[in-house]
Amino acid sequence: MFAWLKNLLQGERSVGGFSPESSLDSLPYTVVDTELTSLDSRSNRILSIGAVGMAGRKILFGKQFYRIINPGVPVPEKTVLIHGLRPIDISEGESPGNAIAEFVEFTRGTMLVGHFLSTDLAALRKEAGDGKNFRVPAIDTARIQWWLDRQRQTSREDRGHEVERVDLMSLAARYGLSVGDVHHALEDAFVTAQLWQRLMAELEKLGIKTLRPVLRASNKG
Repeated sequence: MFAWLKNLLQGERSVGGFSPESSLDSLPYTVVDTELTSLDSRSNRILSIGAVGMAGRKILFGKQFYRIINPGVPVPEKTVLIHGLRPIDISEGESPGNAIAEFVEFTRGTMLVGHFLSTDLAALRKEAGDGKNFRVPAIDTARIQWWLDRQRQTSREDRGHEVERVDLMSLAARYGLSVGDVHHALEDAFVTAQLWQRLMAELEKLGIKTLRPVLRASNKG
C-alpha cells in the first residue's frame, strides 16, 4: 500500500500536500493520458504524453502539455494504426528523461487524474527510474465511474442489472462528451477532463464533495 493511501485511511490531515477534506471544486488537477508501445507492462515504453490542467470543474484550455517521446526502441507496426505515431514521428521525439522532467514540472502542485490511470502511472514510473514523483494521490475516473455504477445498482430494486462499460469512449457516448482524435494522448486527456467534470457532478448528487471519499473509491478494486 502506498504511504499516502495508508495515511489517508488512518485519518491524516494532509495527503500529498492536499487536505483530505478539501472541496473537489477547489483543487487543481492535471488530467493525463499516455500512448504506449504496448499494454505489456513488462516491456512497454511511452510514445507520447498528453495532459490538460483543471481548476476545480473548469478545464484550463490554455494549460496543455503534449510531448512525443523517442524511447529508442522499435514501434510495433500494428500499434501505429491505433495511436497514429509513425516511426518518423517517434524519431523526432524528445528523450524520455527530458519529457518526464518537463511533465513533472507541469504537474507540480496538482492532483493527477486519468482513466485507467494505473497503466499510465506504471509507465511513467518506469521511465522516471525511481518513480517517486508518481507515487502520489491520484484519481482514476474509470474506478470512480465503476464505484458510482455500483452505488446505483445497489439502490435499485433490480440489483441484477449489469454494470455498464467504463472504457473512455463508452463513457464519452454515455455523457455526450466532445471527442476528437481517439488514441491521441492530448485529445484523450481532454475527454477525460470532461468526464471528470461530469463525475464531480454525479458525486455531488450523492453528497460527496470532498477528496477523502473520492480517493478511497478511486483505490478500490
